[in-house]
Amino acid sequence: MKTTKTEQQQPIPNKKTRKSILSPTAIRYFKVALFTFIGIFILWLITRNQDISKIWDEFRNANFFWISLALLSNIVSHVIRAIRWNLLISPIGEAPKTSTTFYALMTGYLANLAVPRLGEITRCVTLARYSKVPFNGLAGTVVAERVFDMVTLLGLIFLTIIFQFVLLKEFLNKYVFTPFLGLIGGNILVLIIVGLVAMFLFLLFLRYLKGINSQNMSFSGKLKRQIMGFWKGLISLVYLKHKFQFLFLSLLIWFLYFLMVYLVFFALPGTSFLGVAAGFTILTMGSLGVVAPVPGGVGTYHFIVIATMTELLSVNLEAATSYAYITHAAQTIIVLVFGGFSYLILSMKFKAKKAQVYMEEESANPH
Repeated sequence: MKTTKTEQQQPIPNKKTRKSILSPTAIRYFKVALFTFIGIFILWLITRNQDISKIWDEFRNANFFWISLALLSNIVSHVIRAIRWNLLISPIGEAPKTSTTFYALMTGYLANLAVPRLGEITRCVTLARYSKVPFNGLAGTVVAERVFDMVTLLGLIFLTIIFQFVLLKEFLNKYVFTPFLGLIGGNILVLIIVGLVAMFLFLLFLRYLKGINSQNMSFSGKLKRQIMGFWKGLISLVYLKHKFQFLFLSLLIWFLYFLMVYLVFFALPGTSFLGVAAGFTILTMGSLGVVAPVPGGVGTYHFIVIATMTELLSVNLEAATSYAYITHAAQTIIVLVFGGFSYLILSMKFKAKKAQVYMEEESANPH
């Protein structure tokens, strides 16, 4: 039986095309959209019953001199963080210029505004392109950096709770412990079993990995090389030549973060009475809002800062709302401006590098 030309040209259904709807990229964008919606929804819940005119009055009466100083401290903290990152990189390879590291760092922060935690990968990929340090080593240094910062934050939380226990006791019970216990309910045993199983599987994986030759060109060999490079970066803290300098820079970064929070107090009439202790409290609680899986901490940061100021520090609702919006907007503007500038500079460098390689190839192979 003869087939017609139309039947011969009819495309064969492709299973991969049908599956592409649920591709990892699509799922990632769906998560970003979902968490962004949640953040915006939280913002709406926060402001829906407030007097917008009073919030606007707080904005209009704000002293932008103090806000400018807070912005300056934020910029300097990013520069110091780039210098500190270079200290971590130096034990595993030749550290790039501080300016290049700063550009990669700010490009990563810019990516974080779109997709939470994407910035950690972005800054490693970016810096690997413009330095002699491999990506897996850079990723390890970022993990080491984050682990150290998390330990510092936990220490700050502990000190804040100790020194302001009377104030924080009811607040933590209301907003942290009670919701958490209600969330897990009777599932504590399940969580323990899942944790033990995960630990057992991890130990099995380590045993399997131990018997693999890292020089092997198979997938297992490549995986082991990547993990070894990652581990090398992770333990870079141990091999630091300038441990005191690293510790000093870390403390300086957190001090600048504190200034970012504290200086804005004086910008608003409704928060100008707050002191140093309140600054540390807002820094601690606000940091918890930023680490939430929402792009840029939108909504979560505002909620926790406003709740802390109104419930603990006796700040009126409108002033607390204005403060949360100003501090968050200031940080976001810095990332947008310097992140965009950094991306532009690195793009120009990349084009110049490609042009140089092309000219060298042309001169080496004349027609």
